[in-house]
Amino acid sequence: MAQRKSNRQSDFTGSRVLILTGNHAGQEGVCIGKSADRKKWAISPDGTDEILQLEFENEFGLLMDFSTDPEKN
Repeated sequence: MAQRKSNRQSDFTGSRVLILTGNHAGQEGVCIGKSADRKKWAISPDGTDEILQLEFENEFGLLMDFSTDPEKN
């Protein structure tokens, strides 16, 4: 089965995320920008000083806050 590449070019900097893989799977964090290789995103898990290099959709996802105005998500 061929994998589909995402065409999303959004800037996730400052977005709340959910980490899906690795030692921090299931934890929330914040995206601090593109990684040095420009292919992944730098993610800082909450409560740590670590910086993870993760791929959007495969290794982390965006958190949405449905208790507020959807335009602010």
